[in-house]
Amino acid sequence: MKKDWRERELTMEVIVGLFMLLIFLGLGYFTIILSKEALFREKSEMQVTFSDVMGLRVGDNVTVCGMPVGKVKLLELVDSPEEGAVVCATLAMDKPLRMREGYSIKIVSTSLLGGRQMQIDEGPATGDTVALERYHGATPYDLMDDAAEIVSAARTQIVDGRVFEKLRNVVDQIDQVVTRVNAGQGLLGKVLSDDESLYKDLRASATALRTFMERLEAGKGSAGKFFADDAVLYDDLAATISTARSIAEQIQRGEGTLGKFISDPTIYNEIEETVGEVRAAVDDFRETAPITTFTSIFFGAF
Repeated sequence: MKKDWRERELTMEVIVGLFMLLIFLGLGYFTIILSKEALFREKSEMQVTFSDVMGLRVGDNVTVCGMPVGKVKLLELVDSPEEGAVVCATLAMDKPLRMREGYSIKIVSTSLLGGRQMQIDEGPATGDTVALERYHGATPYDLMDDAAEIVSAARTQIVDGRVFEKLRNVVDQIDQVVTRVNAGQGLLGKVLSDDESLYKDLRASATALRTFMERLEAGKGSAGKFFADDAVLYDDLAATISTARSIAEQIQRGEGTLGKFISDPTIYNEIEETVGEVRAAVDDFRETAPITTFTSIFFGAF
């Protein structure tokens, strides 16, 4: 009886142990699948130095053209003779990368909550291949630092630029305008006030405008006659324009005295010669006038 009880207890323990072992194996399998880690695949290591890793952590993704190609395996602080203290990141890559001149390696944010990943650009295809023991990464761009600088600059501008004082002055001016409006001062105040004089003036103006439009529609006055259905004024105006056009065409064809004067150059030449002769006669008269005057005076003395 006692032996049977021990056998049943041992069997139960073996079953529980096997069940737990299966659970751990399943957890390990799904962990490997979800993490996309290939335990038995050979990895290619690559080292990159940064002056600042901006919170990059071991296990963060390494991407090329937006595609994950590896993970950050190790981060350590080392001394560089040229740059001093730098962070050396060891990367576990699925396959070796072909780095060329003009390559870039940088750390970027994947979320506003602080996620990071490393982006690698192998460089232009026409560049020469570069094989280094340690590649140099670019200084990361921290969005939070920029946001903090913007907030600080805005705060400085608000405090030093007296924004609150200017806003207070604007509010005071608005209050003054509202007070004047409530008191019926100014055009807006008069419009909104209880005084109906402005309303009456506007109504009278509207009435006068309506009367004018009615007279215009009835064909009264010069403007009314022009817009009326009676086409007499329009016909007279059209006839005048037609006559003026006919005269202009005759002048352009050289007909009539004015047309000949404009189109025939001989008339202009004759007038110019006549004017020249008159000018010459006047000049001769001016030259002989002193001699004639002197002769008259001389002989008049005797």
